[in-house]
Amino acid sequence: MLTDLHWREWAGMVLATALGPAFLLTGIANPNFILPATYVLSCIFVVPLVILVAGRRTFLAWQLAIVSLSLAFLENDLRIVAKYHDTMRASEIASVVFVLWVIGTLFSLPLPVYLLLRPMSSRKRYIASIAVAAVALALWLGMKKITG
Repeated sequence: MLTDLHWREWAGMVLATALGPAFLLTGIANPNFILPATYVLSCIFVVPLVILVAGRRTFLAWQLAIVSLSLAFLENDLRIVAKYHDTMRASEIASVVFVLWVIGTLFSLPLPVYLLLRPMSSRKRYIASIAVAAVALALWLGMKKITG
C-alpha cells in the first residue's frame, strides 16, 4: 500500500508530465494565447508548484516538467511550420529543444536550488552555490552560442 508520501510523489510526477500537454491544449484552444510569454510564466510560477507537490523527487519532477513544457512548445512550433508547408531540420529541432530546456531550467531554478541548499551547513552551501552558479553560467553560454 502506498503511503501519503508515495501518493504525493506520484501525483507530482503525473502533474509534471501533464503540464506540457495542458499547456499545448490551452494554446490550441485559445488563438490569442501568447506561447513564448506563457512558457516563461509557466516556468516561473507553475513549475515551482509542481516541485512542491513532488515531495522527495523534486529534481526529477522539475526536469520532467521543463522537458514536458519544452516538447509541447516544440510541437506547437512544428504545427505552425507545417501549416505554412515548411519543414524544420533535425539540427534546428535539437537546438530549439535545448534552448527551451535551458530557458525553462534557468527561470525555474530558484526553488530547486533553495531546496538543495537548505539542509546544508554554511560552508557546504557556499561551495554548492558556486557550483550551481557555474552550471547556470555554462548553460546560459551554451544557449548563447547556439542562438548566436
